[in-house]
Amino acid sequence: MGYPVIFQIERIYYPVLAAIGVTVNFVAVVILNRGKCGLSKCITRYLIGMSAADLILVIINIILNRINNIHFPVTFLFITPVCSVKVVLSLAALDCSVWFTVAFTFDRYVAICCQKLKTRYCSEKTATVVLVTVSAVACLRSIAWYLYPV
Repeated sequence: MGYPVIFQIERIYYPVLAAIGVTVNFVAVVILNRGKCGLSKCITRYLIGMSAADLILVIINIILNRINNIHFPVTFLFITPVCSVKVVLSLAALDCSVWFTVAFTFDRYVAICCQKLKTRYCSEKTATVVLVTVSAVACLRSIAWYLYPV
């Protein structure tokens, strides 16, 4: 008896999704890092952070979880400590991806609607502080899953 159709689709879908996701996000990070896009340094900083978080998310969730489970059902990645690390990294990357987008949206709101606050808030230094703070909080929040697994 063969695999159900959904499993056959997943065997093709996830590698294609991983190839596109890794390539696009890596190229975005490289292009934005050059700094010759005509964007402000603040916007560039947020976009690099968002692309890097999405790249990590694709690597962990798609490649290490989905593709590994489909194509390699028995590997060292199923050892409990390794699974716990994958969960922590996956949750941290997901939180970073979501909250970087929220922070970028708030930055653009301030830039458009709050002209007095714009000069102080919309800077490369503020963007760096926000991204580092969000990353630290996401990591601290997800570490609880490693220490106290369900």
